[in-house]
Amino acid sequence: MIRINAKRALFFLVILLLSAAPGGAPAAAEQHVALVIGNAAYAFASLKNPVNDASDIAGALQRLGFTVILKKNAGLKEMEEAVGDFGNRLKQGGVGLFYYAGHGLQVAGVNYLVPVGARIDKESDIKYEALDAGRVLDEMADANNGLNIVILDACRDNPFSRRFRSMSRGLAVLGSAPAGTFISYSTGPGQVALDGEGRNSPYAAAFLTSIQEPGLTIEQVFKNVRHHLGRETGGRQVPWELSSLEGDFFFTPAKAAPGSRTRDLAAPEGTRDEAPVAPPAGEARTFTDPVTGMEFVLVRGGCFRMGDTFGDGLPSEKPVHEVCLNGFYIGKYEVTQGQWRKVMGKNPSHFKDCGDNCPVESISWTDVQSFIAELNGMGSRKYRLPAEAEWEYAARDGGKAEKWAGTSSGDKLADYAWYDANSGDRSHPVGKKKPNALGLYDMSGNVWEWTQDWFGESYYPSSPRDNPRGPDEGAARVLRGGCWLDRAQDCRSALRYSFPPGKEFKSIGFRLIRQ
Repeated sequence: MIRINAKRALFFLVILLLSAAPGGAPAAAEQHVALVIGNAAYAFASLKNPVNDASDIAGALQRLGFTVILKKNAGLKEMEEAVGDFGNRLKQGGVGLFYYAGHGLQVAGVNYLVPVGARIDKESDIKYEALDAGRVLDEMADANNGLNIVILDACRDNPFSRRFRSMSRGLAVLGSAPAGTFISYSTGPGQVALDGEGRNSPYAAAFLTSIQEPGLTIEQVFKNVRHHLGRETGGRQVPWELSSLEGDFFFTPAKAAPGSRTRDLAAPEGTRDEAPVAPPAGEARTFTDPVTGMEFVLVRGGCFRMGDTFGDGLPSEKPVHEVCLNGFYIGKYEVTQGQWRKVMGKNPSHFKDCGDNCPVESISWTDVQSFIAELNGMGSRKYRLPAEAEWEYAARDGGKAEKWAGTSSGDKLADYAWYDANSGDRSHPVGKKKPNALGLYDMSGNVWEWTQDWFGESYYPSSPRDNPRGPDEGAARVLRGGCWLDRAQDCRSALRYSFPPGKEFKSIGFRLIRQ
């Protein structure tokens, strides 16, 4: 949502009133355009994470309604053309966002973004071989589109700083930014950012987590980034921001209250948080994704008593409360290593020797969002993680009072699940145990499964009855189902476990829901 001036606010109010009236036309969404560049394959000093960072952030922005121009390992000409294209699109108005990850140089107070293939042998080469970051600001100023965001994770240490006399450590503060611009540096002026040991740089990981929290202004988002980054780096890296914004901008607008008719006019169509639409009556019982071969089973909607119905659970599973859900299609199996490789091109799993039909693991919640973004771009169908209410309802055969997926008998659990008593301390191929009554396999044991929801220890007392989607914010996401190294008690269908969204482990995987 953007509120830039009184005239514009009045305009949107008039549109809102017209759209609420009978026969009124819906308001058009304001365009959101992003140019995302990640450069890593440098001949002189390669980096590990910028391409991952750019890909994951591009996917996250697309899910938030941005039209994204993504460039990976781009040369100078490709970067210049992309910046020109970006500027032309901004002339149509709306919100512009520029993100760059890779080597960045500061020479005589000017910031340069280094292309792949740059030939920099002496200091005078830089202005001819690298892109002046000020050019991005010039395009924004020329477009006069109203609101722009510049994000530079480009302060990673470079091999030239000791060779060239006028080169300074880190980046300088950008000058001459147009009014209505928000600029974020991954670390303070003159300082060096960390590339990181995981899939993403610490800054990118914090940003990916924070932009998905509903109802936060851009200033609050980057305060969260600073908090997460300080915690992850032990205070070694502190990001900086500069802003000339007058109104508020939300990456993820706040959820509307139940029964509310309020619409976020700045959120593009299809990105607002809405209840899932039930599959049409008579729809097929099963569905197979044409790209990956993933099989999905139709779960009819209904109401059930969610939580610790057996009285032996944890406080976070209480109180037992009624939940009503629309129908949905959920994966028959956990997503496999072969399916992950088909979409992402590689296999991150610890148990690679288990084979393509074993569940993919060692993936974070953020990794899963990247997988979903790639998969959704490959075909006409769209997918997401299940809400934890949907997951529990499906595991319990459509909400039946069952302790584990398929049975309430501890003596029979080994027929349905891989857990500490029978797993041999490893994961196993999907579908080798009995399914529950809905035909879903391995919902108890084998690997933990990510859900979409934030974890709230005391969420249940305030959970809405219809299609709950979890708390609006949090520090961890919900895992369900237990895994191969857990006790039977920890594989119960009602058990809720929290885990940081940027972390992964060899016992964590997922299954999907078809939207």
